[in-house]
Amino acid sequence: MNAPSAQTVDVRPAHPEGLVVAAPLNMSGNLPPKAPHVFDEACRSAIARVLAEHSPNDLFGAHQFKGSERDRAAGAAFVARRLPVAPEADRVVVANGTQSLLVMLLAGLVGQGGTLAIEALTYPTIGRLAETLGIGLAAVPIDAEGVIPDAFEGVCRSRRPAALYVMPSLHNPTTAIMGPGRRAEVAEICRRYGVAIIEDDIYSLLPQNLPPPLSTYAPEISWYVLGTAKAMVAALKVAYVVAPSAMAAADLFWPGGRETFWMCAPINAAVASILIEEGAVGRILDAVRAETRERQRRVAERLAGADLRTMPECLHVWLTLPEDRSRTDFVAAVAARGVTISPSDIYALSDAPRPNAVRFGTGAPRDRASFERGLEAIAHAYETGE
Repeated sequence: MNAPSAQTVDVRPAHPEGLVVAAPLNMSGNLPPKAPHVFDEACRSAIARVLAEHSPNDLFGAHQFKGSERDRAAGAAFVARRLPVAPEADRVVVANGTQSLLVMLLAGLVGQGGTLAIEALTYPTIGRLAETLGIGLAAVPIDAEGVIPDAFEGVCRSRRPAALYVMPSLHNPTTAIMGPGRRAEVAEICRRYGVAIIEDDIYSLLPQNLPPPLSTYAPEISWYVLGTAKAMVAALKVAYVVAPSAMAAADLFWPGGRETFWMCAPINAAVASILIEEGAVGRILDAVRAETRERQRRVAERLAGADLRTMPECLHVWLTLPEDRSRTDFVAAVAARGVTISPSDIYALSDAPRPNAVRFGTGAPRDRASFERGLEAIAHAYETGE
């Protein structure tokens, strides 16, 4: 099925107060804020070391399927920021970003004609990938903790999904966090019905007190995905998946799978490995976390009294509108002031009711001044209806 497209509104004409806006400020995305005062030096140092340690011709000469041994070991250390212990390196696959991993996981675990269980609101790209791969979607109702166990079990009985794609930590778009008890219950249902777990933990590195990943409750059926895009920098394009076993990793990510774009560029993987080995990842996360907290502090101040769901280390905000306010009109009003945000509709990949809510990101504006301008546009529309 087609995932609904984000609304596009032409904001080039004069906005309500006569100011002509040249280009929209994107607050529909939820990228991490830039931290050049930390990232730039660390990245330059890592690139220099990569070029000193490798022949460029060797580095670029061939694909490194699944990643080099060193890159997989670094990936194991990276995911150990969330997992209780570092997994064996041969269970880790290095890939060209999270979307590349999802293509391979959906194709390999579900396949054409199969069914994938998803949260009733979820990452819109899943809908497009499922349509491309000929996969059916079974939406599971959610509440303040995410997937509702009884509803999920009903879907397992009636639709027999091959896998569950789930985001239990800072869910996109609602920011829900699944508690430990709920995680254990969902994992047990997956085990009982033979449903593989595809856990997208991409937002989990900035908060410091989240429950353990869902995958830790059923590691033998889980594919745990963690990458750099939502915590460090968007376009490094390095993500890692931890397979249930080394054999499962080898079977699903074999060199014959060249018809996709999942293999990571060797230089990207090598740079990421050095950032991990030298401890720069921790410094980058600290800087991004600090800027995210400051921007979220301003959101809480400027939209005090509004129905917000977020937390200080979250890259997006879920704003529920009053019943008498149309989310479509609200998105258009914000766009008229030169800022794009997303209505709930684009996250609903089924016929389930759409909440009267919008999502906006805090990190995409390149600097604090741009962020403040975007926040002011959102607050103005919320307060005035214009």
